[in-house]
Amino acid sequence: MLKKKYKNLLISLRGKPAYSHPKVYENIELIKDTNKLLSELFDVVMKKDQYYGINWLVGLERYVEDHSGSIRTFNKHLSRGHIVQVELFGHFNKELTFVHPALVLYDNNSNHLLVAPISTSKYQDSDPLHIDVDTNDGIHHESGICLDAIRIVDKNRVLYQIEDSNRNKAKARPEVLDKVDLAIMEHFLPQTFKNINEVKENLEQEIQKNAKLLIEIADLKSQLAKKETSNSSTNN
Repeated sequence: MLKKKYKNLLISLRGKPAYSHPKVYENIELIKDTNKLLSELFDVVMKKDQYYGINWLVGLERYVEDHSGSIRTFNKHLSRGHIVQVELFGHFNKELTFVHPALVLYDNNSNHLLVAPISTSKYQDSDPLHIDVDTNDGIHHESGICLDAIRIVDKNRVLYQIEDSNRNKAKARPEVLDKVDLAIMEHFLPQTFKNINEVKENLEQEIQKNAKLLIEIADLKSQLAKKETSNSSTNN
């Protein structure tokens, strides 16, 4: 393993400021291993179909642009619920990758977003962490919001903000965002979800008790009014 091979070097560099680190080309072993891995990567990509290969090539180009400083940075502030097109290049196994719409969950007002990718293949499936969206939310195809793939991304991954058919900035409906909140709460914060439900149940019980008391009070007032009327008649 390369990490094991370079373990001691990594440890020594970790304690030094980044500006003092030597360049990769200054270490012949690093050059050889980098070239070997790039050759293996080339073989992996060549075995893929062209749809994958083109998407990989486009994603790699954007990655290179980002590191070379030539990428066009997306610097707009986004609100919760906005939908953007993001480049998710780089993945392990079945992680979502390449270009996808994504629901903005949080913008930290700097250069990072918390997003949930959106996929057409997840529409109306049985997974409770996949929330359906459609053209009413400004996207062009019926899809599923993948809450099981929530991630923080740099704004340099944002290609553009999606617009609906009227050229308004696409934004998920409030009822969709409510479903998102509920699913996140239930599956990622189960104890909090349980506590909130208990509070709701207790509140409902108190409301019912209060309603019964109001009925009893109204009945007592009615009886008192009748008694006062009866006493008034007797005195007269």
